[in-house]
Amino acid sequence: MLNRNFLFPSLIILLGAASLFVISQFDKPIFQDASVDAAFFPTVVTIAMMFISAVLAFQHWQKAHRYKKEKKQEKEAPIFSKLSIFGVAYLIGYTFLIHLLGYLFASLIAFALYLFYFKVKKTLYYVIAAVFVVSVYFLFGEVFVIALPDGIIL
Repeated sequence: MLNRNFLFPSLIILLGAASLFVISQFDKPIFQDASVDAAFFPTVVTIAMMFISAVLAFQHWQKAHRYKKEKKQEKEAPIFSKLSIFGVAYLIGYTFLIHLLGYLFASLIAFALYLFYFKVKKTLYYVIAAVFVVSVYFLFGEVFVIALPDGIIL
């Protein structure tokens, strides 16, 4: 039974395994003032995504097994929904924005557009998003001494 609750976690696990291989090929810097190297954060995020995906696939398997025992029919969601297509387009657009504008400006714009798209009217959420982006920028740049991407335009 091929559905989105099994297909996408499996895809993330496979892409994660390929990503771990690519991450292991990162050049080791000869000198570095940072406490961690360039492969640390991508590795942690990839392993976390793979673990969460495995848990989601296992939960779906348990749920399907339980429904099978009870002989109930679970309504299947379509593999691609409007929201999932929006999510993929949003991430692709964000990637291009980071390349053009750099992390700081691209993230500020992306967070604002995301909140605007979902018609969030509370100003506090926009402020929290901006503070979060600037905090991450400061954390990586000043504490971890890891430069986030600079854009080709700004």
